[in-house]
Amino acid sequence: MATIEKRGSSYRVTWRLGGSRDGARQSASFTAPKPAAAHELAKRARKLVEAHSHRITRAEVLQAILGEDAGPPDGAITLADWVKLWHASREPVNPDAPGMDDIQPDTLAGYMQVVKVRILPYLGHKYLHEIDEDLLKEWVKTLKATRVRRTKANPGGKPISAQSVRTAHGVLHLVLGSAVPRFIPRNPAARPAGVRKNRVGLPKAVPFEGMFLTPGEVDRIHACCDEHIQDLWFVLTNTGIRLGEALVLRVQDITVEGDEPELRVRRALKKGGRIGLPKSAKSFRVVSISTDVAKVLAARCKGKRPRDLIFPCPGVKKTRGAEPTWAENNLNRRHWAVAVAEAMRCDEHPPPPPPKPARGPRRKLRPDEVSTCGCPGVLRRRPRMHDGRHTHASDLIRAGWQLHEVQDRLGHASPLTTLTIYGHALKGKHRARLDGLAAARLAAEDEEA
Repeated sequence: MATIEKRGSSYRVTWRLGGSRDGARQSASFTAPKPAAAHELAKRARKLVEAHSHRITRAEVLQAILGEDAGPPDGAITLADWVKLWHASREPVNPDAPGMDDIQPDTLAGYMQVVKVRILPYLGHKYLHEIDEDLLKEWVKTLKATRVRRTKANPGGKPISAQSVRTAHGVLHLVLGSAVPRFIPRNPAARPAGVRKNRVGLPKAVPFEGMFLTPGEVDRIHACCDEHIQDLWFVLTNTGIRLGEALVLRVQDITVEGDEPELRVRRALKKGGRIGLPKSAKSFRVVSISTDVAKVLAARCKGKRPRDLIFPCPGVKKTRGAEPTWAENNLNRRHWAVAVAEAMRCDEHPPPPPPKPARGPRRKLRPDEVSTCGCPGVLRRRPRMHDGRHTHASDLIRAGWQLHEVQDRLGHASPLTTLTIYGHALKGKHRARLDGLAAARLAAEDEEA
């Protein structure tokens, strides 16, 4: 909320832009021959700020209170109002069954969260025609100074990541681009033609580095998984499908008989437990499987109906008629984190036991309580379940698969994605190929001689 402070014979109104604690601090001071008149101006300013939901700058308040307010041009619309129209136009006609051309509901919800937290508090009060490159520079500068994840233990929080800043700019680019040419002639967030570098000060994002596990690490984790996720981990590391795709596989999506056993990706588990379409059109795919994977899936299909899940969540379904899908937090916290922690503990050098309480049994070891020895065979890092996909893709490339084959198997929309993430796996092959060329050249020279 806006507050009024008395400073000698003047009064100052202060507020946070957008009303959030992370919003830019604004203040406007008012002086008059009589203190009562200055106080009245300050009260008018506070009322104006609160009427705009704190989405008004110091200059705009001073112009409205002390000068003449020209008002917006006819047909002008603020970014906050345009976001409402944009969101309504992007919502699927049928949210329960969105089409391939629709933005997936969980993706749209993520966009709106970014808009709410990173964009509207700073720019929501601005008319679209007022948003220009200079304003975007100030906005990016403010974002880069933002602190996030404040807790009681760490009230100062941590700096916002470069990727979060770039994501916010990308969402704003998408929203403003939809307003062209109806409300603005060009997108101010777009990079001008012929300009390679960004001109608003976007930070460089840290390149993605996936975790690629060795066969020993994969087997170590597999041995430590409980019965609920052991087969799931085996399938992930031997097919490369996404976790959300694996969790909603049904019996009817699997073929284990014949010369070419396969699984068909047709659905994916989204945030909030909703089942929707896979990530992209390329993600609709048929994935061939090995004999070992076929045996594991055949055992899990036994005694189930065609529409039953291959990897259901244990326990009673919360909603009558709903499919027993896993909750992400439940899967990671109760099963995966426990398995990884167990794989990081050495039988010969276990971590110290928890202190024994005055009454009752000793508590179990926490996931962060692991061995610190360097014994071989003990896991030394903490992978995610998604890293099983990265590991499988890396293994395929090292085995001689072409990038376009790996792309089709993983369901990447673009071969550039495959090359960016897994191009490192090609290193080490160049020498063997060059040596082969040299050997062939020498053989040809010998034949000519």
